[in-house]
Amino acid sequence: MLLYSTIARPVFWMVMGLIYALMIAAGPVWAEDLGLQMTWWKWLLAAIWYAILSIGIAGGFTLMGEKEPRAGQYTLGLTVVVMVILGVGLWSAL
Repeated sequence: MLLYSTIARPVFWMVMGLIYALMIAAGPVWAEDLGLQMTWWKWLLAAIWYAILSIGIAGGFTLMGEKEPRAGQYTLGLTVVVMVILGVGLWSAL
């Protein structure tokens, strides 16, 4: 199957790394466009929020891939709810 081939897996992780790198590089431009006055602690809070979001999504889909769909759905649902709440709080702090 193509998804589990020895070529597709490294390509997937290279694309994911590229997306992460582009998002990190575009962060200052995004903040400048919105007129946000970002300090070091605001960047730290945004990075922590993004890391928790990434880990929650990766964990949920990993559980689904391990034939635990109910646990994966619960993890994704909880991650979305918590991250929306924290995201609103983070946005008001910015």
